[in-house]
Amino acid sequence: MSHLAVHLASRIAAALAAFALLAAGHAAHAADLRIGYKAEISAADPHVLDAAGRNLWGHVYETLVGLDNALRPVPQLATAWRQLDDRNWEFQLRPGVRFSNGEPFTAEDARYSIERAMKLPGARTFRTYLKSVAAVEVTGPLTLRVRTRSPNPVLPQNIGMVAMLPRSLGKAVREADFAHGSASIGTGPYKLVAWEHGQQLTLARNPGYWGGPQPWQRVVFQFIPKEPARASALLSGLVDVIDASSASIAEAFARTNGRIRTVSATSYMLNYLQLDQARAVSPYVQDNAGQPLAANPLRDARVRQAISLAIDRDLIAARVTRGDSVPAGQMVPQGFFGFAPNVPAPRADAARVRRLLAEAGYPEGFRLTLHCPNDRYLNDAKTCEAVGQMLTRAGIRTEVRTLPYSVYITRATSGGDGGKPEFSVFLLGIGAVSGDSLEPLVAVAHAQDKAAGLGANNRSGYANAAVDALIEESMHTMAPAPRDQAQQRAAEKLAADAGIVPLHHLRAAWAYRDGLAVQPRSDGFTYASNIRPAPPAAPQR
Repeated sequence: MSHLAVHLASRIAAALAAFALLAAGHAAHAADLRIGYKAEISAADPHVLDAAGRNLWGHVYETLVGLDNALRPVPQLATAWRQLDDRNWEFQLRPGVRFSNGEPFTAEDARYSIERAMKLPGARTFRTYLKSVAAVEVTGPLTLRVRTRSPNPVLPQNIGMVAMLPRSLGKAVREADFAHGSASIGTGPYKLVAWEHGQQLTLARNPGYWGGPQPWQRVVFQFIPKEPARASALLSGLVDVIDASSASIAEAFARTNGRIRTVSATSYMLNYLQLDQARAVSPYVQDNAGQPLAANPLRDARVRQAISLAIDRDLIAARVTRGDSVPAGQMVPQGFFGFAPNVPAPRADAARVRRLLAEAGYPEGFRLTLHCPNDRYLNDAKTCEAVGQMLTRAGIRTEVRTLPYSVYITRATSGGDGGKPEFSVFLLGIGAVSGDSLEPLVAVAHAQDKAAGLGANNRSGYANAAVDALIEESMHTMAPAPRDQAQQRAAEKLAADAGIVPLHHLRAAWAYRDGLAVQPRSDGFTYASNIRPAPPAAPQR
């Protein structure tokens, strides 16, 4: 049992005794839901790109196209959408919807919202998702037409990132107006009551919500960044639900005799290794005497495959992340659009590793340094230490260096010679936020082309013309079935080439008190609409 689990276990006996009193308190305030939430909102404006904001402000503001729990596109404020041709989409909007101030929602509001999101100044905006939009036209009170510069098969998901606001807010609305509540006008199931920076966000049920009344009169998100503190808040009854609940915490909750329950889902977040293929000589790769190698071995696909096959992903999932990860062999987990069934997570194979290294001219292996963040992803430093040990056992003597993400990402992006990444082998994460593999394929697997917006996160210099052609085919194929096939073939070629080394998809997990039912989401978002009262379970004996 982990130190954290032991620490929490000491609190459980007292917590169980208190649950009887807490149950009475919950009965008196059954319409309130309190959620212990890991991340703090960084912006009040819903058109500022912020993961925590997308989650929490999603209670107040809605989009035209939503995502279900498996991240498949579903109607929200648009009841339907269709392609008129390769560059024109038509959206039919939901009738009878009103903003929380009573104004009716129309196509004019949708156009205002999309155009505002396209033009909003600053670095953290949704412009990347809207870069293909050439024009937004109102063709009827509840009909919107979006014209793109080139074919864009994922336009509905891209448009689905944008919160709908009333056009009466005008061009001069400011961040402060959203923060103070005067501009926080949406169509969602809740309204903003107060945002107390660093403490909590309080929402109240929207009585005019088009989707019908929600079970919670009031929802409070308490910002509790440290996991032990979130767990303690749940055990003591200060909150009803917590997000980002790790497997170590679940060990302690298992001792509550069913009073605390857990649920999880495989998330879109992939942790993977990038391997420097841009430089003829890589700075953190040496021979066994510690001298720079004359040629960069990471440019050889056989070496990259050997590195991948040296890693025991099943062991990492079982012993290092303790169930907080699912071994991965490609960009997206099963169930996502573009998932290739023929690309399983590689199984460790020491004999094949030795053969591949010998074939590539490194029968005695070589040395490298693996760089990783130590505060960005769940178990990131522990995962890297395990990977380093596995590579060393396979004949590639590996030193692991970890850094705070704020320092690490600069050095991993442009901290080396000529603005290239400083590192040779390094861990990063990426997520298919819309449940579609196209976005991470474009960002990580395509050769870098800044002018075209391709390969933005391809820091390794990987380039394969066949992979690029399949990604570009998918970008311009509107029919779902052939597009899915193109993305699957790209995943297969990328895996055969070991262009990147996928490690695992992280799991998103929640813990909650008995008397609730929580539906997990693959994006890790915590929506009050996914939390419902439920009959208490019978006591375990």
